[in-house]
Amino acid sequence: MIKLENVEKTYFHKNGNVVALKPTSLAVKKGEIFGIIGLSGAGKSTLVRCINMLERPTGGKVYVDGKDMTALDDAQLRVARQSIGMIFQHFNLLASRTVRQNIAFPLEIQGKDKEYIGKRVEEMLELVQLKERGDYYPSQLSGGQKQRVGIARALASAPKVLLCDEATSALDPATTKSILALLKEINEKLGLTIVLITHQMEVVKNICDRVAVIENGNIVEQGLMLDLFTNPQHPTTRNFTAAVMNAELPEMVKNMKLSHQYKEGAKLITRISFIGDLAGEPIISGMVKKCAVDVSILYGNIDQLKDTAFGTLILEVSGTEAGLKSAHEYLNNCKVKSEVIGYES
Repeated sequence: MIKLENVEKTYFHKNGNVVALKPTSLAVKKGEIFGIIGLSGAGKSTLVRCINMLERPTGGKVYVDGKDMTALDDAQLRVARQSIGMIFQHFNLLASRTVRQNIAFPLEIQGKDKEYIGKRVEEMLELVQLKERGDYYPSQLSGGQKQRVGIARALASAPKVLLCDEATSALDPATTKSILALLKEINEKLGLTIVLITHQMEVVKNICDRVAVIENGNIVEQGLMLDLFTNPQHPTTRNFTAAVMNAELPEMVKNMKLSHQYKEGAKLITRISFIGDLAGEPIISGMVKKCAVDVSILYGNIDQLKDTAFGTLILEVSGTEAGLKSAHEYLNNCKVKSEVIGYES
């Protein structure tokens, strides 16, 4: 649905040029929710604005639904943009217009007739659950309601792609959750392709199918959201995921005097991570029976990555040296990620 080939963007100034986006290539599949995450100034907003050509790339090509956006003139772009909706951090609603009139605005610009506009506006109000707010003005709405109007306005033209530029950054956590649930519902109901720009990893883990991490104008890592959270490769990705995944060892484990070498009578301290259906498997009881070891759970946590459970346990395993070795091998054979933290004497 969206394809970027070596897209780059440089801002030219007399006081010095600024490279906002270095040659970047990525592909977004039809119907998926694709997250682009990075710190402020990383280049993520420039990247998303190159997709709908609000920023013309300095180099490279941008394809949306098979159409080369970089080859279009201004008149052709105005037509092409009708298939690309966009919502913003600060809503960008027209204060002098009601909710209905805000939603109708892009359709009026396109020259649609009044009957079509009226019907479409009511459909959008129902979709974003604002039927009773149609005659309100933006000043009478909460932040979450304003963003719902922004979403309705962006979808009024029946786009194939929705670009979300920090769409939840100005909202409180509860409202953010409701807006993300709405975006997910729209994605599933309409088969809409969504590109979501954010600096919040909490947003990514709740809604995205795939993710790209951007730093200093470069995509440093991209892949399935589950893979990035459970096995991040780049330091920047690890920093983002650590903020929401409790990756730090608990204090009680940090304070233990641990050795990297086994000594007679030592206990194995290990951390295991498991995904999806494995969260409900009796792995520990199976290990106790098969390996003749005793197990104490020192710490446990289960998180949700979109629709998939992701759990972490830190275990204290007691037994003979052979038993501890067998336990470690057993965990690996169970297809859980197992990490030896150390041995406690």
